[in-house]
Amino acid sequence: MKTYKLPVVASILLASAATTSSAANEGDFSSRWELMAEAYSSVQQILGGDGGTEQRLSALETEMALFKEQCNLLAKIERATCLDDLTRLTTMATTAVNPDDETRNQLFPTNIPNFVSPEMKKIMANWTPFWLAPGWEGFPDPDDYGAWQTLHDEVIDPATRAGEALLDSLDVTTQEREIGGVRTVVVSPKENLNPGKVLIHVHGGAFYANTPETTFDRTAPLSNVMGIDIVSVDYKLMPAPDWDVLDQRDQIIDVFDALTGEGGEYAPEDVGIYGCSAGGGLVAMATNEMSHRGGPLPAAAVTQSPQTDFTLDSDSNWTLRYDDPRTQVDLLIQSVWPMLGITEEKALDPRYSPALDDYSGRDMPPTMVQVGTKETQMSDGIRYYDVVRRGGHVTQLDAHDAMQHCFHGHWGTPEAETAVGRVAEWFEEHLYKK
Repeated sequence: MKTYKLPVVASILLASAATTSSAANEGDFSSRWELMAEAYSSVQQILGGDGGTEQRLSALETEMALFKEQCNLLAKIERATCLDDLTRLTTMATTAVNPDDETRNQLFPTNIPNFVSPEMKKIMANWTPFWLAPGWEGFPDPDDYGAWQTLHDEVIDPATRAGEALLDSLDVTTQEREIGGVRTVVVSPKENLNPGKVLIHVHGGAFYANTPETTFDRTAPLSNVMGIDIVSVDYKLMPAPDWDVLDQRDQIIDVFDALTGEGGEYAPEDVGIYGCSAGGGLVAMATNEMSHRGGPLPAAAVTQSPQTDFTLDSDSNWTLRYDDPRTQVDLLIQSVWPMLGITEEKALDPRYSPALDDYSGRDMPPTMVQVGTKETQMSDGIRYYDVVRRGGHVTQLDAHDAMQHCFHGHWGTPEAETAVGRVAEWFEEHLYKK
């Protein structure tokens, strides 16, 4: 299996390295990858030195200034990214000088404000992004379907076990059902307080990962809080021959149509729909398509941390590219988007990128957009909220300061409980509005 080269040369940080001091003085780097490899090695030597904190900080400052000069000698197209990478490395190294600070993530240095709860702060300080995990070799080739399946299978079992433990703790049960020709898992609370009403859940996972079983942290808490059944859709994952992201979207619509159409169990006004990340994007794609078709719509929708613009033109994709521990923009561009078959033409197509559509003159369900201010997809959510609202529709933007991508899944933290509570309030308001 051919693997993607290496995101931001992260594995060099994790592997032992030996180099001479002041490697930046040697110059003549052919690329930012080569320069950053030397920079990481140089930092490791400084951090492993015998000097005290002040001495090591001084050496670090001197060495990084030299590497910065070398960044500016690279080809113009690489300079800005090289300087970004170097800034991040400097922050990481400065943090590592004081490794006993338990409130900072040593592998992924990002600001954690004091107001963040101790529970969430602990999660953020100990989070290891997958591209920094030991043994990470990069994503497979875009068309290596078997390798992508293997990569997915490696995380299924542990994530499923964690989800099953959450089900037990919340006294929530599940049942597998085929609805509209699509496999689903129905999550049910101990006491159904909303008979005759249901939510459709669309899981995240960059369109290639996860199942209803690995995302019970997105369904069990809400089912428990609201006392409502949730139908979690097991849509077909990418990559797959002769398959497309819009086919995933259509499976979501198939489930809605089966639940609400002739012989269905629910009226459209008794159904809500929600999802996070890729799931949020699919919710936006599905409701947009249903709106264009002019048929029945869900009573309400919630898109959490949604992917709504495949062009990656949203501002936070770049301004927060080093602050979101769940999303790495370079990986999306260089590996995930090609695997999904996202071409420039598709990226500019509003069917794929709903933030690029015009929502005026047609119906849309009341839509809440929930984002965290630390995630790269924050701007995707804000822009989607804006275009739907400008179309004259009922919308709400629910932003949570300092929170990372899909933070609401960390059940047991005050931040996740607040986010889930807001979603419950939105659905309770609109599912009962006739």
